[in-house]
Amino acid sequence: MGLAVDTVLGVPGVYRQPAESAAGFPRLRTDVVGFVGVAGPNRIGECVRLDDWRSYELVYLRDAKGNPYPDDVLPAGAQLRDAVRAFFANGGSRCWVVNVAAAIEEAKKLELLDLMIGWSDRTGLDKLLVEHEEVAIAVLPELEAWITAPVTTSIDAPIADQGRFQCCPAVRDLPPLSEASRENVVPLFTPVEALHAQRAFLERVGRDKWRVFALVTVPAGLTAAQAAAWRTALVANLADADAAALYWPWVKATEKPGAVPELKPPLGFVAGVYARRDLARGPHVAPANETLVNVVGVEREVNDEQHGILNAGAVNVLRPFTNQGIQVWGARTLGFGLGDYGDLGWVNVRRCLTAIERTANFIGQRSVFEPNNPMTRFVLAQAMTRYLLEAFRKGAFKGATEGDSFFVRCDGSNNSQESIDEGRLYCDVGVAIAAPAEFIVFRLGRHEGVVEVEELD
Repeated sequence: MGLAVDTVLGVPGVYRQPAESAAGFPRLRTDVVGFVGVAGPNRIGECVRLDDWRSYELVYLRDAKGNPYPDDVLPAGAQLRDAVRAFFANGGSRCWVVNVAAAIEEAKKLELLDLMIGWSDRTGLDKLLVEHEEVAIAVLPELEAWITAPVTTSIDAPIADQGRFQCCPAVRDLPPLSEASRENVVPLFTPVEALHAQRAFLERVGRDKWRVFALVTVPAGLTAAQAAAWRTALVANLADADAAALYWPWVKATEKPGAVPELKPPLGFVAGVYARRDLARGPHVAPANETLVNVVGVEREVNDEQHGILNAGAVNVLRPFTNQGIQVWGARTLGFGLGDYGDLGWVNVRRCLTAIERTANFIGQRSVFEPNNPMTRFVLAQAMTRYLLEAFRKGAFKGATEGDSFFVRCDGSNNSQESIDEGRLYCDVGVAIAAPAEFIVFRLGRHEGVVEVEELD
């Protein structure tokens, strides 16, 4: 931190102004979230950077003259607005939004999926990831979009008989008369469609998992057992299950005190927690044990036995705790417990490795077209070592010393004359990232009249 020369300190208080970072040292953000969804008639098909909720209001909720849109113009059933609002409320400070359509239309839901994921052209998610490398977390809110459909009440067709209406068996086969009695809110996508779309989402993110991480949830109304089954179906034959995390259940949230709580998907809130943790401490710290802002309840509560089953199944549970609110109480990727993922089954390990890979890519770009000689290799190795030393000092690695925590090798041992002649330069980096402490166990014992407390690994 530092203060500019022209800063006027006239009123007692806390003044904050970032100082310049060390010369040549990269500072790559890992807290930036990319949202792809339906925002209304403005800026369709564009990637727009937002730094606060007010920016969203000005860009998507107002017309060209700056007047607020009436409710019937805004996309009913879309989840993007609420997701972005929850993100900023929970600590987010920057996101990119791609508005792919003006409204949620049941007849065009497959087209909407195509636009969101970018199957046929560079749209939505594909456009976002290609054009904006700073996006480190991806969310598709409209996979949980809703539509309203009229519910009809059947009335038997009456006939006239001697001046009064009666029900006649002879005409019971006629189509019943109907009247719209109320509106029924139903998911836009069926469970099968939502599962298929989530798999396509994760497959696309998996292609760039060295720099981006996906957040997904399950449809509303599912039980704990069904949520666990959803995760099993989602990861079946999935190549890059460590590139995403699953959160359950949905939450009850309010936008202002005293308002009636509404059931909402949890992803916007969770994305804000990711950003909050990244900004405060870094991606090597698990985005858990944090309270969700503006959340007053959950759709379904679980006991410890159910939570244990979900935890083992890599479903990250949102749970209420007395005097603490609703907290994120899990930090496992979808790859937890599968195959050879190992430590990549932890969200913070996967994302810390992602941060290291993104930084390595940034540092390496500066060496392109430089002479392939010992000095270039030395400078590259030193830049990577400096970055990893800072991560070590922040507690990102397992080892007690630098040598136990990471290594950087960029010299003649891994750069043969043949590779040099081909214009290739190799820099090998190895890291031992610390997994989260999920189970903190204290042993209390009495020895010679003294009570001792021992914390176990």
